[in-house]
Amino acid sequence: MERAKLDSSSETVEVEWSAGGVDRFPYIWLRDNCQCSECFQADLNKRLVLTSELDLDVAPAHAAARDRGNSLHVTWPDGHQSRYDWQWLRDRCFSTQARADRERRWRRKKQLWGAELFTNLPTADFPALLTDDRALYDFLFLLDTIGLVLVQNVPRQVGQFQELANRVAFPKMTFLGAEQMLKVKPIHGNFLLSTAPLGLHTDLAYYNYLPGVQMMHCIKQTESDGGASELVDAFNAAYQLKEENPDAFKLLTTVKVNFHRIGKAEPKHHMRERHHIISVSDQGEVQKVVCGKHSRDSVLDVPVDQVKPFYRAMRAFDTILSNPRNCIRYKMKEGDMLAFDNLRILHDRTAFSMSGGERHLQVGYVDWDETYSRMRVLQAELGIQE
Repeated sequence: MERAKLDSSSETVEVEWSAGGVDRFPYIWLRDNCQCSECFQADLNKRLVLTSELDLDVAPAHAAARDRGNSLHVTWPDGHQSRYDWQWLRDRCFSTQARADRERRWRRKKQLWGAELFTNLPTADFPALLTDDRALYDFLFLLDTIGLVLVQNVPRQVGQFQELANRVAFPKMTFLGAEQMLKVKPIHGNFLLSTAPLGLHTDLAYYNYLPGVQMMHCIKQTESDGGASELVDAFNAAYQLKEENPDAFKLLTTVKVNFHRIGKAEPKHHMRERHHIISVSDQGEVQKVVCGKHSRDSVLDVPVDQVKPFYRAMRAFDTILSNPRNCIRYKMKEGDMLAFDNLRILHDRTAFSMSGGERHLQVGYVDWDETYSRMRVLQAELGIQE
């Protein structure tokens, strides 16, 4: 930085950069973010000063560029000294462009897709994921941006989901434990363990904190013609609905739907939660889609005259989701694992006959918070620039 000066009218320190341009940093923000050991614990990245201890009207006694322009030094009225690295300040400046850049990096842009993805399905090699950090990062990046990855060369035995989940972070616990063993039988009390088609759905829609990443490992595949997985990018479908039927889109983004599951066999459970079918951000971007006919409750909390319009909206969305142009159909091979974003990718399984033998999957989940944390650590360690 070239120089720094106090601007009492705006209550900011004005910094002029060596490469050109000026940024302003508010007094109160600088005091709150002092990086000295009394105010900040660097090893834990933890602020030590309580908000209640801050003087909201604090103003520096002096500010100057020091260390050949590499740092800003501020002296406060009580004699406290603060030093701020120039790059640290630059990364946190308040300009319109800087805030827009940070907003862009906060969530990576999703790559929307339809049936055309089938010819170029993203893949990953299971052994490499367990040993190669760059392969693991690339796999997680694809999960974040495309939402779907086919993991190949997985050993055809139980426990492989946990191997990969522990490499990323750890499995998400549910009322069924850390993983589900899905051995399909002709007649079973659990609809998911039958041979009937399931319908496009979100897993565990009745959870408040829905699983982020789902991993589905095929240990044994039926030899009958059915049993294929169908997958749809519900974000892509939601944007199509917004374009084709704005009224339906508005209903599905404003009315919350009840989802539930009651289990009377062990482990007994009664899960219940409410979600918008389509959730959007403050900027109107689709952030989450939650669907599932088998978990949607009969309770619908809308005025009676809105019931039929809401069903029309659901039907309109379902029609788009089910359109062949939006759907991938892939029958997993033994040793395949499908990993996908459970908040974005709806999945189904086509009907099949037990004459083709059993179908055995192992299914588990990892939360997105832990997945994003792992990605950031890998990105820093590998020196990956985006």
